[in-house]
Order: sequence, then C-alpha cells, then structure tokens
Amino acid sequence: MQSAQYIGIDFGTTNSAVAIAAEDGSVQLAPLAGAPHWRTVLYFEPGGHLTAGAPAIARYLETDGEGRLVQSIKSHLASSSFSRTQIFGRRYGLEDMIAAYLRQVRAASPIDLGHRAVIGRPVRYWGAETADDDARALDRMRAALASAGFTDVVFEFEPVGAAARYAARLDHDELIVVADFGGGTTDFSVIRVGPTAGGHVLANAGIGVSGDAFDARVIDAVVAPALGRGTRYTVDGFGGEAPVPAWLYGHLRRWHYLSFLKEESTLRLLDRVQRGALEREKIERLVRLVDQDLGMLLHRAVEGAKVRLSSTDEQRVALEPIELDLPVARASFDAWIGEDLDAIGRVLDECLDQAGVTPADVDRVFATGGSSLVPAVRARLAQRFGAAKLEGGEELTSVAWGLAARARQVFA
Repeated sequence: MQSAQYIGIDFGTTNSAVAIAAEDGSVQLAPLAGAPHWRTVLYFEPGGHLTAGAPAIARYLETDGEGRLVQSIKSHLASSSFSRTQIFGRRYGLEDMIAAYLRQVRAASPIDLGHRAVIGRPVRYWGAETADDDARALDRMRAALASAGFTDVVFEFEPVGAAARYAARLDHDELIVVADFGGGTTDFSVIRVGPTAGGHVLANAGIGVSGDAFDARVIDAVVAPALGRGTRYTVDGFGGEAPVPAWLYGHLRRWHYLSFLKEESTLRLLDRVQRGALEREKIERLVRLVDQDLGMLLHRAVEGAKVRLSSTDEQRVALEPIELDLPVARASFDAWIGEDLDAIGRVLDECLDQAGVTPADVDRVFATGGSSLVPAVRARLAQRFGAAKLEGGEELTSVAWGLAARARQVFA
C-alpha cells in the first residue's frame, strides 16, 4: 500500500472526506471504498459488528434497521453532559465512537494514511458556549484521533481549508469571504489569498446553525404534528388527560439525539402514551419510527426534500414504513429558516467588522458545504455581496482538499 505524505481530514457533522497532498504540491481525494466522501454515521449490530460511512448505511438497509444507527456524533464534542451511551449492553464513550469511525476511514483508504494529519475544526463547535467548551471538544477529538492512530495532528479552521482550495485556482491576489455551510455549523473567514498574498486570515467567526437546523425546521413544521406533537393522551389509572411530552419532539428534531430515543425508559413512556392516545394513528407513527429505528430514513426523506427544493417549488417528505407523505413548499421552507438565516447573517456581519472590511471590498465569496446550495442561503449572500461575486463547487470535498494542502505546509 502506498504511504501518504501529507493528509487532511474533514471530519464533518454530516459528511467526512480525506485528501492527500504529494511532494510536488498536487492534491487528490482519498477514495473511501471508492467514494469521494462518506456520511458521518456508525451502525452497531446486535452481534457486535460495527460499520461506518457508506458501508454502515448499506448494512442498515440490508438488515432492515435491526441494529442502531448513530449519526452527527461530532455535535456532542463540546457537551459536558454527554460522554457515553449504552448500545446492546456495551458502553461506548464519545471518543470511542469517533475513533471507531476514523479507524474505518483509515481501513477504507487505498493509501496508508500514516500517523500525522491536519484536521479540520469549526470556528465554533456546535453547542459550545465558552472557551472551556471549545477546549473540551478539541481534547476529545485529539484523544479519538490518537486512538485511531493519528498521533501527530494540527487543527485548522474548516473555512481556512476551503480558502486554500479556492486559492489554488488563482493567478492573482483576492480578498475573499469563505462561507462554509456544514451540517452542524456555519463558519466564515475573511482571507487574502493568491500567489503573493499566501493566505492571510483577517477574521474568523462561526455559529452552531446550519443544515441540521434547516432540517429541524421541516421537522417542527411538517413532520412532528403528523407524529402527534400537540395531541393529548389519557393517563393510566388517573382518568385525566395530559399532553404528549413535547421533549420527545425536541429529540426528534435534533438528528444526533434521534438514535437515543430507544432508551428503555423512553420506550415505556411511549407505550403509556400510545395506550391512551386520543389521536392514536399519529402516535402509532411515532412509536413505529422509534421501534424500527427509522431515523436514518426519515433524515434522508427530509434532507432529500430540502435538496430538491433547490430546483422546484414544492416537494414531499415521504416515509412509507410509517405511512408518511407530507407536502413542503419552498416559500414555506424559506420562511421557516428565516430566523436561522438572520442569526447567520449577524455572525457574518461580525466577521466583516473584525476584518475591517465592507461587502464592497470583497472580491469573491466562496460558498461551500452542502447547505450552501439552499436557494435562500445563496439569495442572502447575493443580496449582501452581489450575485456576480458568488463562487461554489466541490461543496463536500473542498475543505479536505485545502487541509491536505495545509498539511504539506505544516509538515514539510
């Protein structure tokens, strides 16, 4: 197996990718079992078998979801309240799960990834409220990387990695804004790039709002009511009524908590709610969703509808196993995510202010990450900077490419 010299790893909330830089400066993506990127998921089977990425999704579908699918594990890194969970009688620490994913990434690469790498990180980890939260996330990530064999690592902001990918196309200097719309976070960097500018970073800023938050708006507005949110049930032994607990739907809207609804105490609660449900069909859908561990399929249905709204005015969220088929209009979706886009816009303003530049000063806006394709996102950027300044491409792999280029600078 060929050994890698310089590698960059983009461990994302939703997707992950690896790139490799050679001594001559050329960069290529490392195909992971033939794919340019993997979904950041783990699939645990009752017998102890564990798969990650694309093979995990394949096994989930092959086994009809009899195991447990865990996704968005990156979103737990900054949390002081979550450190481990129990899956089929075995306790897994957060670092254990991330290390397991990274080991399978290593095994899937046709090139030996070695022990050193530049690793992407968001400007602000999802859920991080303080510097201690951010430090906790980095410590956990560093421990997971070491367990997976990456013992010499350097962390780099993800938008800075994306900037390196954009800069590789240039034969002149530019002042750019990198707008990285990922699954869990949105990050901005203002950077001078080009042959003589190098990569001079003027400012970085980030917020824990992005693609997952957009999906959650669809869950709140369309899916949750069809699964019984806002309905009531008769309480066993008391004869009175109570609302179906709203926190169930709070977990539902956050994809990285969805797999944890199969805890024994939650299943007992759902059984009581189902027995007394006044709108039984809706609660039965919710119970089947949890019992059959259909979170991945629901996630794909919601995300798929969101992606298709990029080119059509109306789509549907459909999940046949629970007889779900609901309309979603682009105009409604744009309205639902308006508050999120406002919050993202304020962080962009902060980044520009820190850099001491105005939108008119910016030569180009490089928008990357899967959520950068949402029309309402691009419309906000166009409104601020002008549509002619927007640039995209390689939305799911540009960060990894740039991190590998950065690794050649760091380790050469």
